[in-house]
Amino acid sequence: MGYIGYQYYLKVKNDKETAEVLEKFDTLIIELGNENKIENPAQNNTEPDNNNNGMGGISTNNLYYRGYKVIGKLEMPSVNLQYPILDMLTDGRAIDYSIAMQYGAGINNVGNTIIIGHNTYNGTFFGKNKRMKIGDIIYVTDLNGNRIAYEIYNKYITPGTDYSYANKNTNGYREVTLVTCDNNNANRLVICAREIVSGN
Repeated sequence: MGYIGYQYYLKVKNDKETAEVLEKFDTLIIELGNENKIENPAQNNTEPDNNNNGMGGISTNNLYYRGYKVIGKLEMPSVNLQYPILDMLTDGRAIDYSIAMQYGAGINNVGNTIIIGHNTYNGTFFGKNKRMKIGDIIYVTDLNGNRIAYEIYNKYITPGTDYSYANKNTNGYREVTLVTCDNNNANRLVICAREIVSGN
């Protein structure tokens, strides 16, 4: 009972802290969008801008969570979860606090971007990924306010030593690969999603 109670406490604490940082992220994106509309109201650009230094005089370099830079937001409506995406390139412990980008093209850039998270017993982070299905839609928002929809097209379990999912040709599309542990860390649950392009 004590373990279950502790897991519940961790989930409530994580949910509260996550909600706070996501509120800050959303406020920042709204401010960026408003500044961009004022500067160029006719522009409707969904192409990612790799300059994360901000737009319209608003800095995007100061949003941190537990000491890690927030580089985006992942929404998973089918399992009713959303999380800030942390930059873990300098410290792998980022995934102790949220999900994190491990490798790849970068948030909403053309190519494959690997996002990893713990498979938790209390259902936080990627603890519900096993419930996600092919055809489910996820959304990724970057620091420039681009919110891209991705459709899951593959889901599989592979040995923990297999990293082939990280080195695939996306044929000029944006892809997101969600990776979490399975079978006491012996395997990986891999979910592949590709951007939804108008007309396809």
